[in-house]
Amino acid sequence: MQAMYDSTELASMDPLVLMKNLDHCRMTSRRLSYILQQQVHLYTPEANKLRDEIDLYVEAERQIEGEMARRKIRA
Repeated sequence: MQAMYDSTELASMDPLVLMKNLDHCRMTSRRLSYILQQQVHLYTPEANKLRDEIDLYVEAERQIEGEMARRKIRA
């Protein structure tokens, strides 16, 4: 899985920027999931591409949440 953020990049972000990026990742992964459910057949190349994008954003959520936990920032 490719990481969206480098750990040093996350460590240097302002807490407000971290929270905004987390919101963006969450909204984007939910939107892509909705598109996958509503508009694409499950076994097409487009669906696989959407799944990969969703995985990328979910991993970014985990990275940001991990950095926020490390800094003890509550959303």
